[in-house]
Amino acid sequence: MERARPEPVKPHEGHLHSAISWIKRAQDASGSGGVSWGYRMRRPVRTALPVGWIAPYPETTGYIIPTMLRYAGLCNDAESLERARSMGLWEMQIQLHDGGIQGGIYGAQPVASSTFVTGQVLFGFTAGYVRFSDPRFRAAALRAGEWLLSCLDEGGRFTRGYSHFCAPGAKAYEARTGLALAAAGEVVGRDDFGAAASRMANYALRCQRENGWFDENDLDRHEAPLTHTIGYVLEGLHGLGIRLGRADCLAAVDQTLTTIVPLIRDDGFLAGRWYRDWTPAADWACLTGSAQIAGVFLRRYCETRNAVYFDAGRKLLGFVCFTQDLKPGFPGIDGGIRGSYPVQGNYGQWCVLNWATKFFADSVMDYLAASTTT
Repeated sequence: MERARPEPVKPHEGHLHSAISWIKRAQDASGSGGVSWGYRMRRPVRTALPVGWIAPYPETTGYIIPTMLRYAGLCNDAESLERARSMGLWEMQIQLHDGGIQGGIYGAQPVASSTFVTGQVLFGFTAGYVRFSDPRFRAAALRAGEWLLSCLDEGGRFTRGYSHFCAPGAKAYEARTGLALAAAGEVVGRDDFGAAASRMANYALRCQRENGWFDENDLDRHEAPLTHTIGYVLEGLHGLGIRLGRADCLAAVDQTLTTIVPLIRDDGFLAGRWYRDWTPAADWACLTGSAQIAGVFLRRYCETRNAVYFDAGRKLLGFVCFTQDLKPGFPGIDGGIRGSYPVQGNYGQWCVLNWATKFFADSVMDYLAASTTT
């Protein structure tokens, strides 16, 4: 049985190295250059889902690329550099004729471009072009960005290109796609990408309530969004605030962070879903969301020197560190981050997820950076 009240854990480089090692094994398991969706430890009741390593996941492979590049620079790891290149080349191979990237696990049906997935892969194309100066990355980024623009209305909402693997309709968390567009626009010289990103920020801001909660901000349960999608919208608005000089975006992020601070338990536990009045809608933690929100707290600390943000980020991240399984001899588990705590929680149940592990690695690097400025 897992402990209900974990001991606080101080994040350190060992957590980071173990997480990156898990990502490398997940890439090897796919055999394609893409990164496996994750590792399923056991089959949930009343399902026929496979156990073990799952097929590669285009969406998250795309945004793992910047993580691997950052780690390669921080730790002088040439292997991570080449793995990032391989991930990007795989994404180019599966890019669809319209410039988009398919939703779902690779091979899932129907095969159709998704705006959110394309945006997340755009992060990888852009980072790959900056690092490798390979024109193929630039061409892929342009195709992806142009397709995204073709799906966007003047109000900053996507009107088509919805994923077949979640509820249709515009989502506030597409602000993270806006951030990908803004970053790509700077790199490839497309001002219209940045203008579109600003409209997407406006839409996300319209979704925010006075208490910091966001409407239209879940995969399919808008009345009680995951901390994962709350993390997405915060990451998007934070990045857009910095890149576009949008003080209103940063103020919105601060409003939500300030609301979240007292919701974090002393040991770092944060419930995985929240109703619009900020009462918990789950008794388990979504570890992906905890890692993402920790990263936003830590980055805002570096920008504001607000010690409350550092403490909140440290607690959230320390909780996820506690849940990291370090099990040499179990390659699908060792160093990875599970979907939920406890593991039978209702997000990524009984699974170690590549995106949870990616955001955890990002946030440990954010913590190490923030710790040098305290």
